[in-house]
Amino acid sequence: MAKRETILNEREKVLLENAQSLTYKTAPDGSELVIYFYFPKDLESRTDHPLFLFFNSGGWDRGSVIQFAPQALYFVERGVVCGLVQYRNRATHPDSHAMEALQDGQTAVQFARHFSEKLRIDPGKVVAVGAGAGANIAGAMTMKAHIPAAESPYLLSDSQPNAAVLLSAIIDVEKGGYGFDQFADSSSAKRACLSRYVANGLPPILMIHGTEDRLVPFSKASSFASKMKRKKTPFELIEFEGRDQNFFNMNTDPVSYEASLSTMNDFLDRNGILAKADEDDDSRLISWREQDY
Repeated sequence: MAKRETILNEREKVLLENAQSLTYKTAPDGSELVIYFYFPKDLESRTDHPLFLFFNSGGWDRGSVIQFAPQALYFVERGVVCGLVQYRNRATHPDSHAMEALQDGQTAVQFARHFSEKLRIDPGKVVAVGAGAGANIAGAMTMKAHIPAAESPYLLSDSQPNAAVLLSAIIDVEKGGYGFDQFADSSSAKRACLSRYVANGLPPILMIHGTEDRLVPFSKASSFASKMKRKKTPFELIEFEGRDQNFFNMNTDPVSYEASLSTMNDFLDRNGILAKADEDDDSRLISWREQDY
């Protein structure tokens, strides 16, 4: 186990060596929570870069902040400021609960908007991207979930992203279900149930889900999508046939990784967040058709 942890730490160092870490919060135990920012080459020439904040998966009890490093490195080449958000989980902060992770997400967005001029971002183009528990965090913020506000010097800044991409999302946290034990009580777990916040007027949301997801069955994603569409909210559900959790990770399934990037590109272009260049035909993305396996 020690050897595996050493390898993981070395991998983290490699993937984060070109990132700039900025502390956005100090936890009650005195530890600093950081966002690892990747900045595009044209940073100083513009003040209107989109910002993508990535929230890794892990069920609130574990997870690695570098999970979305490949996606961040891809989008930074397209002129996006990208941040990998370190939020509390039981592995790093044993006394924490999942609700505090949701509060960390809010603070991260507020921090970025508060320092939008220094980060040279457009505060109206903040996109939250998450997987698993991280997707629940991203979704809860985007859908204005009833999350108690944590103490923060950035409370005057809005914590609602302008769009969200949710991969293999934990949609609802139910008693006896996945992730429930990471909440302090049933009341706080209910606050993290995205189905409670289906409403009109929400920002664009893209949900990417595998049809063979063993933690959150695709039927739940489909039911959630139906509720969202009845409210005529700008919501899209894209199914990945035969995929389980983590299919979008580059080191797990390179084909689905590329396909999920292509899906995200189309969504971002349609919603005016990140335009595809006229010559951008996704030629660098490999096909995701089943017959290509």
